[in-house]
Amino acid sequence: MTTFLRVSVLFVTLSALTVFTGCSKKSDNWLIGKWGFDSETTKANLPPNIKAQGVPDSMAEKMGAQLVTQLMNQMNNIKFHITAEKITSISGIGAGKSSTYKIIERPDANTIVAESKDGEVSTFIKSGKYICIPSTGAVQFKMYFKPVN
Repeated sequence: MTTFLRVSVLFVTLSALTVFTGCSKKSDNWLIGKWGFDSETTKANLPPNIKAQGVPDSMAEKMGAQLVTQLMNQMNNIKFHITAEKITSISGIGAGKSSTYKIIERPDANTIVAESKDGEVSTFIKSGKYICIPSTGAVQFKMYFKPVN
């Protein structure tokens, strides 16, 4: 095989690998859009007997239920507008807060881990037509957001 032919075969092979790698890149388009908190779907997907962490076992279930209720009440009417570069959260009274973000991890095709410019890390999980955001802190559950206009 001549040098020219070997270089040509190598070039074609590398070009094909580049094209195929680009085609298999996981799409992040599912995250982009406007999302509103869905309390009914969140309630329907709560783990049974959710327990608060860091409290005595005798109080864990009662505290877990109270914390879930408080968190869900705080999330009512919360909306997110997500673009390819920015997340804007909008409260029920219309006040908004925007932050740029970058994707730092893609554990699978339905999960994106993003970091804001402030260093805050958030996980977004695609679940059917919803996105889920796992709670952090003393109780662990997923908060569901549905597409909104």
